[in-house]
Amino acid sequence: MKLFISILSSLLLSLQGLAVASVHVVQSTEPDHDRWMYPFNGTPGLRAVGSTFTAYGSEYDFFDNRDGQMLLGFMTGDSVPMGFGPSSYQVIAASVSIMIESDHIIYDPSADGWETYLEGGPADEDAGRATVISGAGFRGGYDGWSFNETGLHGPIEVEGRNVYPVDFTPDGIARDISNNITNEFDPAVFGTARTDDVTPGEIMPMLTRLVLELDVADPDIQCYLRTAMDDGLLSLVMTSMHPAEEPGQGGGVYPDWISKENSLVAFGFAEAAGLQLEVELVEPSGVDADVDADGLVDVSDLLHVISDWGRCPCCPSDIDGNGQVDVTDLLAVIANWGGV
Repeated sequence: MKLFISILSSLLLSLQGLAVASVHVVQSTEPDHDRWMYPFNGTPGLRAVGSTFTAYGSEYDFFDNRDGQMLLGFMTGDSVPMGFGPSSYQVIAASVSIMIESDHIIYDPSADGWETYLEGGPADEDAGRATVISGAGFRGGYDGWSFNETGLHGPIEVEGRNVYPVDFTPDGIARDISNNITNEFDPAVFGTARTDDVTPGEIMPMLTRLVLELDVADPDIQCYLRTAMDDGLLSLVMTSMHPAEEPGQGGGVYPDWISKENSLVAFGFAEAAGLQLEVELVEPSGVDADVDADGLVDVSDLLHVISDWGRCPCCPSDIDGNGQVDVTDLLAVIANWGGV
């Protein structure tokens, strides 16, 4: 099978035609939206820091496990042309950077299993708790554009908030991960906060800059990013499971993340969250079933369909857009052979 795929890859390279790919780079030094997502935040979009922490184990059963969350939104349309369809984009690399204002948080670059948060559960093998980044899901009639920094948080209840972190199930279904301990699963996060400036297990100094590399090799994360490039807005949610002090949400040992409104940013002592992203765009030819966008429907398109066979979200070979490359897409290539 590996030999077969290798042969297909060689054939595809030799059959590349007129399609021209353009590479675009996003270098945002400040988010367009950054907001502390907490039910009692009275200053949406204006708070100097966003705190991430868990309410798990507290006496309040109407809060999400991932109670304090940080929404980040980056408009990409000025750097990456929009509206060509998600399958026209390929994100080569993507990362988010952010600075911590706290000076008492242990650096932990590895996400911990949900069982380690249980009373009497297995011990966390390393010190600290990780901060992770995920996709953003919306409810209450919102999307990233309409929610931004002014949308309503939503009801104060489990999974009541109008923006929340998501991962994807093995079937590609977006899933709210706000209560993964209660629901007993480990989320497939987009990335984990890391730095080369601090040794794991040590305290991070104030203004440590951490980078969260997004897993662009994951097909569902890639599809999420492709869809965002098509839309022109990338929304992400940062969370961590640092404990909040009893009886709920005050005085705990959890990180504060610097927002763009922070006075340290205004005076040049700190940086707001940033986005680094490289994306390849292949504009569609307008010819039905022209998978490689070279203006023809021929053996190259057929080989692409065969190579991508199976579940392939946002894949150019998924001609009917159902998330699967299968016989329907193969028949579409044959039916449109030669192009029009």
